[in-house]
Amino acid sequence: MAREKILVVDDEANIRLLCNEILARHDYLPTCVDSPSMALRAVEEESFDLLMTDISMPEMDGLQLLQSIREFQEDLPAIVITGHGRLDQAIHSLHLGAQAFIVKPFTQQELLQTIQETLEKNRLTKENLRLKLLVPLFEISQNLLLEVNPVALFEQIVNVASKETKSDQAILILKEDMSGALEIKAAFPPLERDADAIELFRKIGRKTIEAMEAVIHVDGGGLDTESSELLKRCGFSSLVSIPLSYQGKIPAVLSLFKRVENIPYNQSDIELISILSGQAVIAIENAKLFDQLERSHFESMKALAQAIEAKDLYTRGHCDRMVTYALAIADRLGLSADEKKHLGYGAALHDIGKIGIHELILNKSGKLTDKEYEIMKDHPMLGAEIIKGVDFLNPVVPMIYYHQERYDGKGYPEGLSGEEIPIGARIIAILDTFDAMTSDRPYRKALPMEVAFAELRRCTGSQFDPKIVETLIQIIQDDQKNLHSD
Repeated sequence: MAREKILVVDDEANIRLLCNEILARHDYLPTCVDSPSMALRAVEEESFDLLMTDISMPEMDGLQLLQSIREFQEDLPAIVITGHGRLDQAIHSLHLGAQAFIVKPFTQQELLQTIQETLEKNRLTKENLRLKLLVPLFEISQNLLLEVNPVALFEQIVNVASKETKSDQAILILKEDMSGALEIKAAFPPLERDADAIELFRKIGRKTIEAMEAVIHVDGGGLDTESSELLKRCGFSSLVSIPLSYQGKIPAVLSLFKRVENIPYNQSDIELISILSGQAVIAIENAKLFDQLERSHFESMKALAQAIEAKDLYTRGHCDRMVTYALAIADRLGLSADEKKHLGYGAALHDIGKIGIHELILNKSGKLTDKEYEIMKDHPMLGAEIIKGVDFLNPVVPMIYYHQERYDGKGYPEGLSGEEIPIGARIIAILDTFDAMTSDRPYRKALPMEVAFAELRRCTGSQFDPKIVETLIQIIQDDQKNLHSD
């Protein structure tokens, strides 16, 4: 158990000797000095758990000393020693932050009881303050558990960690389950192209995983020479890196860094980070489970969509090609991660409604009759009906329902036009036509790529969104150039 260090300041030698003897005998670590100047020097050199000071001293009274010491150690509890005639000053000392006073002459029991009560009161005060600080963090970290989008979750973790600890850099690194490779998944502020910094973050992450415990570098310890030099080269002076442990494994590491001009991490910071890390790893695992469940549902839906390919021979591989080009277009257009994910689902499932269309109609080599065409026109509605009961596919429903709309408003089922049509449906409409033109059909061979481009451009502004058409053509032309250059 730690022994409390007590600084005793009194110009009377007999008081110092008495305090030193009693305190040492009861396992305290006393430092007894005869003047305020000696006390200030002692506080500059080391920290103490308690200050005991006389009020009346020649060069500076105890109240002035108390105020001066607070500049070095703000939360140092204090007991004022006073005579019977100076009780007014002793009471005044309580208003200035002293926790207690003791009147000369005092007994051993009075001294020890006052010290014990003061230290306990200070401990409880610190604990209450710590809990007040931690309660908001618990509330914040509980919110992490509600986030199931991995990208948004990772960003939220580093943002909260950086803000709550006043860090200059927060890094979240994930360890791949199969390969064990480390990947920086989120950073706040966003990372710049700094090779040294990237090397530092990966090195600290790897060290944390290998040690299977927190890596803390505050006062020069915790790092090998090479890592310490790299830390300085990157402009940081202190760091705390916590392994996010779950069921005996470490799927992630949260690393926080402060620059030279910032205040180093303290014990409260480490506690805050530990609490946040505990909630973060649960949130990450929740997001993984949700993602696995979502993938499982999607694979089931995709299997249903692929059953169409068994009925409609020309669509074999159609879904996969649609997804590839849809995601490439989404990248070029700057769509968000969520929009890209939903677009991928929509591209894969857009024709799922054809499961309700007879294969004689799907595989007819000639032109459909009016009645057959009306039956075929039901497939967007049928597809929307099939997936609308699946919660995570709700954003995909409009893409499937509207993917046969035309840019000029002459499509079906609602006759929407222009940007009234969801962007995902506009992308799918173009890709659907392009893939049909460039695939073998029962009644003709695939059209050459340039012929398909010309047809898309001919229908630009009437059937298709001009911007998306040009984006698709540019993607394919870039791919062809890269293929030839290789």
